[in-house]
Amino acid sequence: MLLPEQQQIATAFGYEPLTEAEGQEQYPVECCFQDPLKGQLPYNGAVRKNKKGILMYYWIPKGRNYKEEQEDLIGWYEVPTMEDIEEWTFDSCCLSPAGDDVEPDHPDSWLSLLGII
Repeated sequence: MLLPEQQQIATAFGYEPLTEAEGQEQYPVECCFQDPLKGQLPYNGAVRKNKKGILMYYWIPKGRNYKEEQEDLIGWYEVPTMEDIEEWTFDSCCLSPAGDDVEPDHPDSWLSLLGII
């Protein structure tokens, strides 16, 4: 749900905010690692659906702020919802898969990883 200030910006641009149901859906990123070859390792940016049908993104941190903990953070992360994406596009910060606040154009922000920015 957009804050009142964000709603004003959206209105000025002619943007129709998401409904609650639309906001709960995951961002529709294409699966590219659903049926990997046997023994094939995931790569940074690989997307698959897990057994529950949830889109998962394979992330290897790129930003300098993750140098020391990079190895611990490499792995599969749930793709954010449309509500998250909508909020971040109207905000000055965005989350990384690790849950850290970063600039929207940071190489490890969800907006950058998903190719939105």
